Amino acid sequence: MTTFFKGYLFLVGLISIIMGLYGMFWPDFSWYPPFESIERGTSLSNFIRTISGVFVASGYILIRFIFSSSKVQLGTVLIYLVAFMLVGKFSGFLYDGFLQHDVIAFCMGVITLVSLLAIHRHRKSLLNYDL
Repeated sequence: MTTFFKGYLFLVGLISIIMGLYGMFWPDFSWYPPFESIERGTSLSNFIRTISGVFVASGYILIRFIFSSSKVQLGTVLIYLVAFMLVGKFSGFLYDGFLQHDVIAFCMGVITLVSLLAIHRHRKSLLNYDL
């Protein structure tokens, strides 16, 4: 029974990655009917590319969870989510241009990513590996 659940979760993770990558790197949204009327260069199209990055990160973490025997730390999950969100935001800059709100959100995302990495490294250095 767990094989069925793992297969299902793998399929969902794979679909999330594929849909997220299409959303981030496809020039227009005509491939997905609910978004086909959204024009390039708008705040909404840039937002869709950002959320697509979160889909890629979620799919990757889901697949990693299936095949990993170790626990995935919350800090690592947050780092992946923010990093892929920034990739989606960057692809939004390439396809949709630079909008003031998106530049501010990108800068805040970079600061958030650097902060998460710094705190994560600090916490890892506090772990005692002596048994």
